[in-house]
Amino acid sequence: MTRRVENAVILTGSDAALLYQVANIRRLRIAARGKSDRLYALLTDITEAAFIHAASVDGKNRGKPAESDESQSNDIVSVEHIARRAGVTARTVRNHIGLGLITAEKVNRTWLITREAAQQYIDGRTAA
Repeated sequence: MTRRVENAVILTGSDAALLYQVANIRRLRIAARGKSDRLYALLTDITEAAFIHAASVDGKNRGKPAESDESQSNDIVSVEHIARRAGVTARTVRNHIGLGLITAEKVNRTWLITREAAQQYIDGRTAA
């Protein structure tokens, strides 16, 4: 059930999944890439919540300890955001994830990267 608190709305995972499907959030996220970091981050948060809910509904996340679940943090950044900050392409960032140079977790088709892992990668790129 969605909650309204003062000047904010809190979505449950099931509400985020419904919104993701009905509002075609994937298309909206694609359109927002590189145009509005704030909108892209909001749509990414909704997408992440929807995917986590879907994974927990079908049993994929059963038994995973809550304290190791970095998706509970709002400090998730996108591949595109890291690419812009590091001065490389998104493909390069994805390749570096595959090589283990960036710590990331893939949920469906979205890479979840903590702000700390992103900053460590960006700092390493600028130091080189």
